Amino acid sequence: MPELMDIPGCDEAFLLRTVDQFASINRLVARYRTILSRLVLDDMARAPDRPYHLVDMGAGGCDIDAWLLRAARRRGLDLRITACDIDPRIIRHARARFGDVPGLDIREQDLLGEPPGEDVDYVFANHFLHHLEEEQILRLVRLWQPSVRRRLVFSDLLRSRWAYLGFALLSLAYRRSFARTDGLISIRKGFLPGELARLAEKTAGSGSFSVGKRLPGRTVLCIDGGASDLAKKH
Repeated sequence: MPELMDIPGCDEAFLLRTVDQFASINRLVARYRTILSRLVLDDMARAPDRPYHLVDMGAGGCDIDAWLLRAARRRGLDLRITACDIDPRIIRHARARFGDVPGLDIREQDLLGEPPGEDVDYVFANHFLHHLEEEQILRLVRLWQPSVRRRLVFSDLLRSRWAYLGFALLSLAYRRSFARTDGLISIRKGFLPGELARLAEKTAGSGSFSVGKRLPGRTVLCIDGGASDLAKKH
């Protein structure tokens, strides 16, 4: 069953309100600050004098990207972000809110289409993989991983009864949007750590990877990039 916000022509007011509400939901439960601090910012700090480029897949409202750029600047790190989404309505909404953020390029892009065509140090995706079928996930990793110099980080939902029940209560506060319905659908489509590990094992040339869990209700897949980089020395 698809999420309501993925249905072409869905109500725009509900769609954009959902995007805005997901910003606060992300702050409460997505643990993106911990994940990005450890897997991206700390990694950048190993070689702090060079510039870095991160691609955010399915960036939505770009609230995570705006935070990450601020956090990088506070640490004296040179980061630029290409934030990608496929829905032009979401792109317009994100540009209206964050289009003037230095270092942030918001693009409408089909990530399963052409390869990046430019140097990429990191790929990050929050709540993106569960929107895809298995073959699409494999295609996505095989398309992007060879061009990534550092790592791909996929943070997604842990499929569990406790996560479902917890969000069912939390989402009562989010009205006149798709947040509650789509959030519960998404948890049912989420992953177990072993499922993410099997997907990573199937991707040709994916190199080493790790899978972990974080409370509440989070799975994180980290895959090494395949492009030549000074990081290979670590």
